[in-house]
Amino acid sequence: MRIAAFLLPLILPMLASAADFAKAIPRSCRQVVLVTTADWAAAVASLQRFERAEPGAEWSPVGQALPARIGERGLAWGSGLHAEPRGAARKREGDRRAPAGVFRITGAFGVAEKIGGLRLPVTLLSSTLEAVDDPASRHYNRIVDRARVAHPDWRSSEKMGAIPDYVLGLVVAHNPRRVPGAGSCIFLHLWLPRRTGTAGCTVLRERDLTTLVRWLDAARGPVLVQLPRAEAAGWPATSARGS
Repeated sequence: MRIAAFLLPLILPMLASAADFAKAIPRSCRQVVLVTTADWAAAVASLQRFERAEPGAEWSPVGQALPARIGERGLAWGSGLHAEPRGAARKREGDRRAPAGVFRITGAFGVAEKIGGLRLPVTLLSSTLEAVDDPASRHYNRIVDRARVAHPDWRSSEKMGAIPDYVLGLVVAHNPRRVPGAGSCIFLHLWLPRRTGTAGCTVLRERDLTTLVRWLDAARGPVLVQLPRAEAAGWPATSARGS
């Protein structure tokens, strides 16, 4: 049965209620970036950092909540560390929704003056660096240097060095198995003026993005959690001590 688009915000929260996202946060994780929205259809978001001293310790907020924007059509369940609720709407390539769930943050990218001294793996932007979003490509959902690929097989990609939004960003491990059509190249990156929503990424003002990127540490196993506020309610107070 086909579900009308206007009913999705009513149905998705009911389907999501069975997902305990806190259990998906790895025990070794000591940094969480929590992005929440008013509901499944909202593009306006809030980002809060959390940290803990060691596995099993209590989570503590870091700094103030920061304004953010996500996909212009809101959220849909992505593929990451969490179990995806059965029957729930899932993120698809080109749906202009951000992925909901729990995801590793695996690295940073940007121009040289922005990424020096970071505690994350970094990728320097260049004129040949591309984010491949063609589901038919063997390089789907990867950042590749076109100059180093013998036989480029994609028809669609983002030329990252030519995109002002990408002077600084973070790589989100959404769809790590690179399932064709399940969504690709999800980042946290710069929020340019007048942008009210994105194609699926999460964006922050420059000073806030810089603060976030310089706080993150690969040794602390950072993850991104994105959910409507109703689904995130009670965390971290309800988070299991063993997680």
